[in-house]
Formats: sequence, C-alpha cells, structure tokens
Amino acid sequence: MKLKAWIKRNVPKPALILYAVAVFSLCIHILCILFTGFADFFSVHIAGFFRMLLAKLSGVYRFSIAEILILSLPLIFVGIIVTVIRYSRSEDVTKINRFFAGAFAIVSLFYSTFVFTYGMGYRGYTLDHKLGLDKQSVSTDDLKNTALYLAEKVNETAKEVSFVYGGSSVMPYDFETLGEKVNQTYADCADIYPFLNNFSSRVKPMLLAKGMSYIHMLGMYTYYTGEANINTEFPDYATPFTVAHEMAHQRGIAREDEANFMAYLICTASKDPFIRYSGYLNMYEYTQNALYSADKSAYMQVNATLCMQAKYDMESYRVFFLQYKDSKAADVADTLNDAFLKGNGQDEGTRSYGLVVDLAVAYIKQINASNWEK
Repeated sequence: MKLKAWIKRNVPKPALILYAVAVFSLCIHILCILFTGFADFFSVHIAGFFRMLLAKLSGVYRFSIAEILILSLPLIFVGIIVTVIRYSRSEDVTKINRFFAGAFAIVSLFYSTFVFTYGMGYRGYTLDHKLGLDKQSVSTDDLKNTALYLAEKVNETAKEVSFVYGGSSVMPYDFETLGEKVNQTYADCADIYPFLNNFSSRVKPMLLAKGMSYIHMLGMYTYYTGEANINTEFPDYATPFTVAHEMAHQRGIAREDEANFMAYLICTASKDPFIRYSGYLNMYEYTQNALYSADKSAYMQVNATLCMQAKYDMESYRVFFLQYKDSKAADVADTLNDAFLKGNGQDEGTRSYGLVVDLAVAYIKQINASNWEK
C-alpha cells in the first residue's frame, strides 16, 4: 500500500498510461523479433495505419514539424536544466519526482511510437523475398552487365531531360509537383507491391538545407511525425530518387538498401522522364561505385558508354559535395546513424545503403536473363 501511495503521489496518471503502453509495445517488439511473419503483418496492417495517420496530420502544414522540434532541442535542454535546478532548491521532493516521471514518460512515448509506426519494418521479410528475387553473390560480370544496362537506360531517358548548357539537368517543375508525381506513381504501383501502404502524403523541403548538407543528409523520415523531409540543396537529379526513398520509409520499407531499391522501382515506373532519369542515374552510380572497387578496367569500359549529359550531372554532384566532404558534423551524424541501424538488425550499419546493388543486380539480371545467358 505504501508503494501504491508513493506512485500516486509522485507519478502523474498520464505518465502511468504511457508506461503501460510502452510495456505493451515492448511485448510487440519481442514478438516481431521472434516471428518474421508477425512482424510483416504488424508493419503493414497495424503500423501502416499509424504511419498514414501521422503523415496526414503533419501533412496539413507545409513546413516540417520534425525540423522545428529538432531546432527547439537547445531550448528544451536549457528548460530542463533550469527546471531541475529550481526544483532541487525546493524542499518539495515530490515536484522533482513528478518532473522526471513525466520526462521518462515522453521517452516511453517515443519508443512506443517507433514500435507502432516504423521500427517493426526492420524485422519483417526482406524485400528480395517479397519480390521473389534470387539474390546471390554478385560477380564482376554481373556488376558490369547491370551497369551497362543502367547506362543504356540513362542515355535513353537523358534525351527527354533538359540540361543547362555544359552543366547539370534541371527539374522542369516545382517541388510540390514532384511530390504529386511520385505519389501518383506509388498509387499506380499499389497492385504490384501490395506490401506497401497506399496513401497520398506531402513531402517537405527542409528549412535548413545547408545545415543538413553538412551532415551529408539528402533526406530524413521522422517516424514520430510521419514526415518525409528532403534536402533540396543537392543537384536536381538526386531529388526525385530521394523523395521516392523517403516515401518508401513512409510506406513501411525500413531497411536503407531496400528503401533505395524501392525508390529505383518507383522512379523507373514513373510516366515522367525526369523522374525515370533520376532513378536510372542514381542506381547507375551505386552500381558503378561497386564495379570500381571490383574491376577498374570494367568500370572504365562502362563509363565510356555513358552520355556526356549524365557525366555532367555526376560531376555537378561531385563538385557540390566537395564543400561538405570533410565535415566533422557528418562524422558524428554517420556514427549515430550507424549505431541506430545496427541496433535495428542492419549489421552493415550505414554501409547498408550500398547493398542496394545486390538487389539491383538480382532484379536486372532476372528481367534480362535470356539476353545475358547468350
């Protein structure tokens, strides 16, 4: 009875409710770790509803709520310190106990939101399993053939894209129109990929794009607001692919390599040539990076087939990135992201982004099987 009375006096009722929800969330989390099929069901049918709900609620506003919250962190931290100092000078211990109980309840809420929106996507079946791909070890020939295929597609789509003379490509519409076009392609592909939650959502340009560039961040999905946030400072050709990537997270694809591959599938399925070009060129870059590590001679052979316009685009990205290459903030952000990914079952950490090449090779090899065998 003394414990019950102490809890009643020192822990607010809303905090107790959030603790109970967090315990329930932990049980769900454990079940998802133990049973892959349950994780998939939960991610699509339960978490999918909450992802959609948050996306719709936050989508009422054009600005990023998550970005505002992140920018407010220094003020929140100062407020916590001031409150703790003020309460510590008071003889009323109950006040400080209730304060920390409330703070811990907020942490519990973030954990429960992670479980009930996004996190269990890490525990479901892999994308190659869902797509029926035979993902095997990748040979140098496989890489070369994949890169040649992508170079051909880049060259084809580049003919329908506008470029600055001697420079990079130009997106022919505004950011909001891009979001509508990618939303439409996701809707068009709903029957092909039933594991994706089908709903329309707003994508948001970051207010502090330059600051995000310093930590090498092209986009960010924030599960606690349901927002897909995009850094629009990068060269135009990177933007549609990034939008499709963050929207893949928004629709339940948690693993980074899989979100990259889903972005490729969505972009290349688009009716818009610039979006298709973005999908092919971004995947070409991933594949060529892998080929460069495997066989520099093969890399040079493939690169010789790429049109000059695409090479200008890739050069524009290289030049843009040089100004942020040695950012210490990026090192810190990369370390944190690496730890987060490893903590959620992605053993490769931040290197998992590049594992999209394995999926691309398996997929492109499958659709070109008869030609590659000759």
